[in-house]
Amino acid sequence: MNPIAHFERNDLRNERSTRLSLITALLMVWTSGHIFGQSLDASAPMGALCVELNQTAMTQIANGKLKEAELALSVFLKSGVDQGRKACAGLVLNNMAVSTSISGRLEEGSRLAEQSVQTLEKVYSPGDPAFLSPLQILAANSFGLGLMGKARRAFKRMQSIRIQRPEDRALLHGMGAVLSEAEGRLPEAEADYVAALQAWQEAGRDERADAGAVLCGLGTLYIREHRLSEAQQALDRALAIFSSAKESVPMDRIKLLHVRGVLQAWQNDWQGAERYLHDALAMADHEPWFEPFALRALLNTYAEVLRKNHRRRDARSIEARAAAIQLGPTATATVDITELLPKAKPVKE
Repeated sequence: MNPIAHFERNDLRNERSTRLSLITALLMVWTSGHIFGQSLDASAPMGALCVELNQTAMTQIANGKLKEAELALSVFLKSGVDQGRKACAGLVLNNMAVSTSISGRLEEGSRLAEQSVQTLEKVYSPGDPAFLSPLQILAANSFGLGLMGKARRAFKRMQSIRIQRPEDRALLHGMGAVLSEAEGRLPEAEADYVAALQAWQEAGRDERADAGAVLCGLGTLYIREHRLSEAQQALDRALAIFSSAKESVPMDRIKLLHVRGVLQAWQNDWQGAERYLHDALAMADHEPWFEPFALRALLNTYAEVLRKNHRRRDARSIEARAAAIQLGPTATATVDITELLPKAKPVKE
């Protein structure tokens, strides 16, 4: 039996879908990098063992015990060499990559995604849909880490996958939108965002957080093009989705509030911008793995808005906090969303 038949990707409950919130190279925007945690069919041969392994790994990661999860997986692989065991390990590695990535641990998520791809290569042909999710994780995390070449290579391989479901098309278009936007090809990016939304609607997921993430990216693109009314419509819809979708995570709301703060600034509502950014930062401070570049971008935006509101002492405090954040060398190529703020005359100290 083909090992792919042993596994299914389902919708919610313990097979909850998750997304990676991506950071575009030009906008520091989180958009449509959707990743599905893959659930396992307990009725198939080895299925019960695989379900148990997956549950063990997810519990250990949730408790901050990634090394223990990797050890359990290693023991599982060493206990047999059959194709089903390898397929199981590849999909569990994908789920581990999802779990670490959604919490902001991008380097660990990338490493696990690469291991997932390498493991699945021992079972499936190169164009098999089983590769789509780990390649998406790898592309998204590489992008967030500033490794653009690696992100493009992973995306190119995604394009070679046999697309079978609207969810798969949404993944592909979402990643394509992010890369096109980062490279300044805004009409192509918009077309991909719209195509991703249409795919989520076709899949019956247009009111789920997957679609909300796409709308957040689309709203940011509209801000960049000064299409403020359309940006507000997209962001309002995204906020409504994140407020009701059970699978929404704090990262979704933090990044949406950041973008919405920028929009309020463009609408000359600097007090409103401050409120949105204050709320975003308050939520980010409760996320232990919040990505450093994302945090510094948020702090820089908040500081600039505080200065516009004549709160210079508070702004200096936030700027000092931002300056203390150490970034890796890849982050220097990324421009944060502060660049989207309307330009104002310098405020004298």
